[in-house]
Amino acid sequence: MPLDLSLIIHEYVRKMLDDASVGMKAFLLDEFTMSVVSAAFTQTELLQMEVFLVEKLRPSQAKKMQHLKALCFVRPTEENVTLVVEYMKRQTFGGYYIFFSHIVKEPLLQRLAEGDQNEAVLLVQEVFASFVAVDSFLFTFDISNQSSRLALNVKDMESRNESTDKVVEDLASFFLSIKRRPSIRYQGSSQRCREVAEGFWHIAYEQEPELFDFRHNSNAIQLLVLDRMDDPVTPLLSQWTYQAMLHELFGISGNRVRLNVSRYETQDVVISSTSDEFYAKNMYSNYGDLGLAMNKLVDDFQAISKFNKQLDSIEDMQRFVENFPEFRQQSGNVSKHISLMSEMSKFIGENSLMAVSQVEQEIVCGSDRSYAFKGVMGHLNDDKVKPFECLKLVLLFALRYGNEGRHQVDEMIATLSQQDIEYTDAKSLKNTIKLMGQNNRLSDLFADQNFLARASKFVGGLKGDDNGEVCLY
Repeated sequence: MPLDLSLIIHEYVRKMLDDASVGMKAFLLDEFTMSVVSAAFTQTELLQMEVFLVEKLRPSQAKKMQHLKALCFVRPTEENVTLVVEYMKRQTFGGYYIFFSHIVKEPLLQRLAEGDQNEAVLLVQEVFASFVAVDSFLFTFDISNQSSRLALNVKDMESRNESTDKVVEDLASFFLSIKRRPSIRYQGSSQRCREVAEGFWHIAYEQEPELFDFRHNSNAIQLLVLDRMDDPVTPLLSQWTYQAMLHELFGISGNRVRLNVSRYETQDVVISSTSDEFYAKNMYSNYGDLGLAMNKLVDDFQAISKFNKQLDSIEDMQRFVENFPEFRQQSGNVSKHISLMSEMSKFIGENSLMAVSQVEQEIVCGSDRSYAFKGVMGHLNDDKVKPFECLKLVLLFALRYGNEGRHQVDEMIATLSQQDIEYTDAKSLKNTIKLMGQNNRLSDLFADQNFLARASKFVGGLKGDDNGEVCLY
């Protein structure tokens, strides 16, 4: 039976609420667990389970609410434990059910016990729900603000090690949540991948082997750790499927898209493959097919609307009343997707993204360097094209033709440096291009080498050990 990640998070949160079945509750979350919960539950669902307050853990609290018991679902960090202790000292709530999102270290438990001077803690548990379920088979650890610290060239090694430890801990929590202990493969050419793979192996096979003792699922799946730096091209290309476009153009956070309704007003639109049939069916549809599906959605709704207007008898009225909740939900769904499609089309037109994407494809798939150079320079001097899109074009060209087209890349960098965008001075751009260059990649992204050369390089990176627990790839 395939795993349903959204359902796993849903069940974990429901179990927490059941364990704290004490009537009216307040749900205290940190920034990350807020994303975890909001991606799996609506406000209405939480209210039905007697959660009357959802609040982010913070230093300054509101007035005392002793009539509510607090359910705290947070990461096991010093900052979060300190904040929970402050809540207890101020006696903000009548009691505390504390759930940590993954393995909690003993010093933090000791600190929590010392801070519970009023014996307000009713329960402490570890629940392994340290990932945001984007849909049934895709999840994220939401570490975008720390990913830069994983780079090999960062000077602050302490910060880099902390970020690596966080990734390792999140991986451990994820596999505990799905009750699997995987065999591990990692990209042998990447030190980052080696650190993550060995860190996870240490937890799963040495430090906490009892926790990971799922014999019926032993080695049923593999953890494959790859370095994004081995393919810097794909993230630079424009996306043209529904879910990817929404995320790239507006950003998807906690299954919500934030749209600018006016100059001073924004609106959050909920999109979820578990509760939105149209989105689930078309989230991977390309832009053209999406337009056709949208037309069919509108036509079907108009047919239903026309049918509901024909109220010629008591039976017709009764049928309309019975179907009204479903009709209203469908009306809101149609309106939502029309608004999203309209905003996407407007954004694409205003920023010439179709033309930009055409040049991207010419750089990546074509072989005419002169033609690609003219296309990039044309967009660098086009006021309609945003500076960030220009930056991506320059990086793509440099990755594709950086060796033989060095003078053209220098000319692009000089032009781009004059635009108002962060990290586009000549020195920063050259350092970025060098970091992403061919010498730092195992694969030949543009097939510039022959097959034998690529095969030789690939085979040279394959190693393994006899027990099969950790293998280089």
